Amino acid sequence: MIQGIPIQTIYLYVLIICAVLAVILLLIGDIFDFDGPVDPMLIIPWLAFTSLLGYFGEYLTDWSHILIFLVSGAVSTVAVFLLNFYLFAPMRNAEATMSISEKDMEGSTATVITPIPVNGMGEIQFKSVTGSLSRPAAFYTSQETGVERGAMVLIIEIRDRVCYVVPYENTLKI
Repeated sequence: MIQGIPIQTIYLYVLIICAVLAVILLLIGDIFDFDGPVDPMLIIPWLAFTSLLGYFGEYLTDWSHILIFLVSGAVSTVAVFLLNFYLFAPMRNAEATMSISEKDMEGSTATVITPIPVNGMGEIQFKSVTGSLSRPAAFYTSQETGVERGAMVLIIEIRDRVCYVVPYENTLKI
């Protein structure tokens, strides 16, 4: 007992508080971004696991309170490490979108939707399996004539969200 309150009750209260905080962090957890050796967002799962194991340890065993706390803390440390290493870290590094990256667009063909004048900019539409996207386009090298709507162009490079293109012909001329 700590000041007249059973240890088992303290573990239960900490577990309930951690469950409420976990739900709140599930909703607003993306706001916090910590770049350090230990993520503070892992403290709540550690407290939750420790209090859960401590509650069951007090209920099921006759061990001393300190031994139960140390064992549950050690098991919780391993569980939170594994949870962070195998679940949270890969999820943080995963792509958040199914769209194509600009580097993947380079070397692909696109359709002109707004004519590209010789010394100006037009607009192209790039289609992929995940959908289509429109980007402003200009010529990569100087050209003698512009490109009309519906023509095919080859995307050479993308800088500052502008596609630099050359006219594209689908056939080989020998």
